[in-house]
Amino acid sequence: MKTIAVDEETWKSIKELKEKLDARSYDEVLRRLIQVWHLTELEEKVEKATVEEEEAELALSILKQKKG
Repeated sequence: MKTIAVDEETWKSIKELKEKLDARSYDEVLRRLIQVWHLTELEEKVEKATVEEEEAELALSILKQKKG
């Protein structure tokens, strides 16, 4: 087990989250925060990878032409 240092304001926020999330431990709070961060990162990447319908149709058309 490791110990981390946080300032008083951060400590209060983590304690509040623990209560609101009904978490059993501070480790669980941090794990949930990390999970939310990962999901947010994934969502941002998906949004960047998403193309407009017209762009997708154009790309598909070009691929079909090259295929013959």
